[in-house]
Amino acid sequence: MNLLKKYMLVLAFIAGAHDLFGQLSPWWAQSDTLDSAEVQREVIADSIITYAKTFMGTPYVWGGNDPQTGFDCSGFICYVYKQFDINLPRTSGQQFDAGEPIPYVEAKPGDLILFAGPDNGPGNPGHVGIVLSYAPETGFSFIHTSSPESGGVRISNEKSEQYYYKKFLEIRRVIGTE
Repeated sequence: MNLLKKYMLVLAFIAGAHDLFGQLSPWWAQSDTLDSAEVQREVIADSIITYAKTFMGTPYVWGGNDPQTGFDCSGFICYVYKQFDINLPRTSGQQFDAGEPIPYVEAKPGDLILFAGPDNGPGNPGHVGIVLSYAPETGFSFIHTSSPESGGVRISNEKSEQYYYKKFLEIRRVIGTE
């Protein structure tokens, strides 16, 4: 096959590919586009989690909302998110209505995870934490504070700690929902 025939064949292929696939684009334009709002949400979530981890071991104090004296669960959540200009209601019951409910399989780092409290009755929120990760095999990993005996702010896993597994209520997305 001479060079002119090869060239014509290539042009015919390109024209056919153009008809089949629309306009041909360079490789760098063919990747999925980034959702800048989602990227921003992920950056804020990562910053919130990093900041929350700086309080590991801060004592649990009922009604507490100050790192110098200690936190209760919802006070910890309010304090951490407020540093990122996300103002949340003060109690876990009120935080149950904050943001948007998210199916648990769509939970992302930075979402709130809510549990029924020990004295609140089934279905009534009484405890809250920040989702660190979720995997179907291992469940949720989250940072929270729950009692003086627990050691204060700590990381837990709801599947390995059956108390939380049984008390799980809902995931709420509060980052990027303002």
